[in-house]
Amino acid sequence: MLAGCGAGGDNAAKPVAATEAKQHDADDDGPGVTVAKDAQARAGVKVEELSARDVRPELLAYGRLEEDPAESFVVRAAVAGTLRTSSDKAWPQLGQTIAAGAVLGRIEPRLALTDRIGLNTQLATARAELNASGAAVAAAQRVYDRARALNADAKNISDKALQEAAAKLAAEKAHEAGVRATIDVLDGSVAGASVSGAQTVVAERGGEAVEVLAQPGETVEQGAALVRFAQFDHLLARVDLSVGQHLAANAGAARIVPAGFEDRPGLPATRVGLAPVADPHVQGVSLLYRLSGAGPGVRPGMAVTAHFELPGTVGKGVLIPRAAIVQQDGRLWAYVQTKDDRFSRRAVPLDYPTDAGYLAAKGFAPGERIVITGAQTLLSEEFKSQNEADSN
Repeated sequence: MLAGCGAGGDNAAKPVAATEAKQHDADDDGPGVTVAKDAQARAGVKVEELSARDVRPELLAYGRLEEDPAESFVVRAAVAGTLRTSSDKAWPQLGQTIAAGAVLGRIEPRLALTDRIGLNTQLATARAELNASGAAVAAAQRVYDRARALNADAKNISDKALQEAAAKLAAEKAHEAGVRATIDVLDGSVAGASVSGAQTVVAERGGEAVEVLAQPGETVEQGAALVRFAQFDHLLARVDLSVGQHLAANAGAARIVPAGFEDRPGLPATRVGLAPVADPHVQGVSLLYRLSGAGPGVRPGMAVTAHFELPGTVGKGVLIPRAAIVQQDGRLWAYVQTKDDRFSRRAVPLDYPTDAGYLAAKGFAPGERIVITGAQTLLSEEFKSQNEADSN
């Protein structure tokens, strides 16, 4: 982590004259920097005394986050057929969040073999009937044309006979039209179900798409998995107790801290029970805890540290406020004023994170003066002085 990245918003670096800050001596109490009093005032350095706080004994155990099976569900095909998108929405993509009740697409049903054979037989019969009907229409047309000509030629045929020929022609044409309509329906049934007969694919619950197992245009079987959704607001933490670590049989709540989130208070977790299978690498008892309100960025597979409160004597420590903390080399540090112009940089223990900062049972003592404003300035000056010393 770069020296310029501080944990407190009011720790923005302010210039201090190089002649007014020097690198710590070898006999000082660890890394730090010396800054003259007037330079401290210009840089806005402020300190406050650390007060004693209770620190309860804890057992630390480690594990990882897992998906909660109760918060995961799979959308499956209700019928066999061809998967299609809905008219106004695209098929779900990996990582996309879907609301409960959302329409994902549709399935055009695929006919069974016996149904397809029956439809093909009906279609062949209808086409043969269409040929016969076409011939009947042609014959009726010739009869009508002859009757009309004779009727027009000095009434060589009666009007009644002409009307009968016209009715016969109209009936044959109507029959032909009916046969054609039947063929169109059978053709559509053989090719696939119509849009009106399609089965809608609906996500009955909301969640994030974590697996997309089918794509539009594919043929799917009844019951086939299409998309798997999960909700990450609720996760399971599998905590592995090493051989020799013991908890009371009725141990309840724990505080879970995911890796990379050590600068935040732990997530409250409720015990679910023993894991069904122990970790062969640990050879100890494995516990399952359910987390609520995991928040963005917390995902299955992340390593976690579990904090369990233990019975015993309550110890004393101090609270390191978040405004006092700076980051360097992947660790958290705070500056303690050991002399009027001397500031010692100390590592902040991460075992007890709270909303206000970190409880430290060692490394810091009540009554010591900690820098709450200007810590980032001191860090910058410390490394600036060190670089100047190295170049000389």
